[in-house]
Amino acid sequence: MIGTAPRHNMSGMRPPVVKFRPHEGALLRVYRRESARWPFHASHMHGHRFFVVNYYDRSTGEVRLPRAVVRVGTGHVLLTAPGELHDTSGIAHMGGWVLEFTGDLLGTTADGPSLVLPRADGTPWLAFAGRRFDKPAHAEVPADERSTWEARFQRMQRETADALLGSREVVRALLQVMLIDLARLLAPELSSRASGTSALRAEVFAVIDRRYGEAGLSLAAIARAVGRSPSHVTAVVRAETGMTVLEWLTERRMAEARRRLQETDEDVAIVSERAGYRDPAYFARLFRRAHSLSPRAYRRSHG
Repeated sequence: MIGTAPRHNMSGMRPPVVKFRPHEGALLRVYRRESARWPFHASHMHGHRFFVVNYYDRSTGEVRLPRAVVRVGTGHVLLTAPGELHDTSGIAHMGGWVLEFTGDLLGTTADGPSLVLPRADGTPWLAFAGRRFDKPAHAEVPADERSTWEARFQRMQRETADALLGSREVVRALLQVMLIDLARLLAPELSSRASGTSALRAEVFAVIDRRYGEAGLSLAAIARAVGRSPSHVTAVVRAETGMTVLEWLTERRMAEARRRLQETDEDVAIVSERAGYRDPAYFARLFRRAHSLSPRAYRRSHG
């Protein structure tokens, strides 16, 4: 159930945006939350640099978005995408599962982009990018399907904890099935057509997607590409996602760097160049700051 929230005032203090905390290079974390206060990252409006699926199996509460209030209860599932601002302080003493993952786990199928990645060029760095952030990815799982959802979370937790042969592939497959099931529940809300400032955000992301490999790509160049002033573009993207345009550019470049470190044997200097950085030393500093690992250490952890 969705209600209307007071319009979030983004003119004051900037909301925090939490980065992913990988454990030994993992791209996914799954765990249960029991009895304790539900907010985990922040007790006020904030965003993430990663995806979060919350599945609630008891009690009730509210999640505030900038323009809506989502009332959640037993059997409800809620996905938040990177940069999607939300406040979970209205949820207390709930039980359920939390799944955190990066876009690296989401890929394309033999037939093209995954069903849950509605992007024209198939780039999987921002799932559900087409839908408006004021339409939450929130649904109620039918009662006869809840045991299946519970079993998937339990299996993912075991696979990530035990690091068995093929665990990464199993986790990716389970995640894809879960997101497809969620997409089916959300089918009426999954629209690639946005309006107002959300359309501008989508344009900015599209430019970043096409041109992130250009070493000289700047805020001014992105603003020119979408026909707006740099200050206007900055204000809209920051208000809707809690992150600046240049932070999103860095996020996209880091996603490409991670992909190349995992999937190729290219020298780090080549990875740096393909990700949009002329200076490998500067790239290495940025990468370490974002991942708490050097590029080489990250590659070893995903070998």
